[in-house]
Amino acid sequence: MTAETTATATTRFVSAGEPSLLLPATVACGVFMTSLDQNVVVTALPGIGESLGRPPSQLGLLITGYVASLIVTMPLGGWLADRFGLRNVYCFALLVFASASALCGLSENIWTLVGSRALQGFGGALMGTLGQVVILSSFPRDRTLKINMYISLAGQSGPLVGPLVGGALTTYVSWRWIFYINIPIALTAALLAASLFPTTTKAVRTPFDFPGFLLVSSGMALLVFGMDSLAAKDVASASIAMELGLAIAILTVAALYCLRTRNPLLDLNLLRIRTFRISFLTGGGLDTIGLSSVVFLLPLMFQLGFGMSAVEAGSLTFVAAIGSVLMRFFMPRVLNRFGFRRVLVSNTPIAALLVAGFALMQESTPHWIVLAYIFVFGLFRSIQWASTGNLAYSDIAPEQLSRFSALYYILWQLAVAISVGLAAALLSLLAGGGQASVNDYRILFIVEALITLCALLAYLRLTPKDGAHVSGHGAHVSTE
Repeated sequence: MTAETTATATTRFVSAGEPSLLLPATVACGVFMTSLDQNVVVTALPGIGESLGRPPSQLGLLITGYVASLIVTMPLGGWLADRFGLRNVYCFALLVFASASALCGLSENIWTLVGSRALQGFGGALMGTLGQVVILSSFPRDRTLKINMYISLAGQSGPLVGPLVGGALTTYVSWRWIFYINIPIALTAALLAASLFPTTTKAVRTPFDFPGFLLVSSGMALLVFGMDSLAAKDVASASIAMELGLAIAILTVAALYCLRTRNPLLDLNLLRIRTFRISFLTGGGLDTIGLSSVVFLLPLMFQLGFGMSAVEAGSLTFVAAIGSVLMRFFMPRVLNRFGFRRVLVSNTPIAALLVAGFALMQESTPHWIVLAYIFVFGLFRSIQWASTGNLAYSDIAPEQLSRFSALYYILWQLAVAISVGLAAALLSLLAGGGQASVNDYRILFIVEALITLCALLAYLRLTPKDGAHVSGHGAHVSTE
């Protein structure tokens, strides 16, 4: 499939009339809530534990359960949208999220709260997968780059304000309000979605792939919980190995099934599209693993290696998110000027070098230098992820959008889960089961930098014209 034919098909797909800018704003609300609730719980765990009579160390399921529910539910989004319509399913997802948030705030025991968090993940997964479909279905591809950049700011704001909001509400009001604040946002977004979103459904409705869902969801859940267990010191190695081995076996069977069945829930044939395969598997999968690990490793090195407090470590790592947010404003212009290939081929070695540079930090390094370095890292990490995220959909045909979105978000969440689990496992191995030293962190940063650099081999296979109708760079490369 060529970029030109995709662009033409997309132009035909967009409905007549100019879509309201409230439409991407509504999608941004869903993205923000999903991202916020993945991060807001962290600083509230002590307050939740005190209220429910549980130590914070036993509340990890509040985070893992939410992420697992997100990943397990994502494959459903495409089929539900094709069957019942984008608008109906998105409004349903918002109402589920609002109801689950109310149940979280009303919970009086840990298991009710965990179940309500899983229900939140269900609603959040549908919002995440279908929000991208709504944008790509409503606007021509030459406008989606800038729109997606601004929507991504909502996703970036979750890690930025989540811990601050969670800490403030828990300290001055109640931890229950970290969930209650979702209700008015979700209900307002549902009213807007009901009046603005397209109602497209497939003319031919395919049956639900129940065997595929069982295989994919069970394999994904086992993999997420297995990766999470790698960071736990109280779980036996044999149990973790068995859990991960079973997950890999089930996912292998699921992949073979999805490739051979007629209407799979998860369309792995989309990976035959070269730009998607490079941006989110052979290239994007590797640099996501390498770059995501920094978020996990850096606070640990600052606290356990350099002896900083949690507040000090948080105030330093906070600026990476600021750099990421600021860079998003300039990305449409950068990609328009240089194109996807030149940006990714140039930026990947820089991003890898910045990851390796964390190994040079010392306890005596002035804080202003650390802040500046982390800020610069946030800028270049944002360039990498914004480029791969927008290149991923450049050659996706309109009728493939819902299936693309489900696969896109699953690959992303899996890469992040693998990144944290792998970093935790390697850190434990280097430390020999004891307390990790500063040198252990330094070795691991070098390893993660090499993983990131390996993505360059995939990006070198891009051509200057790849994604040109999305970036607007086509005018610059047409004569090359």
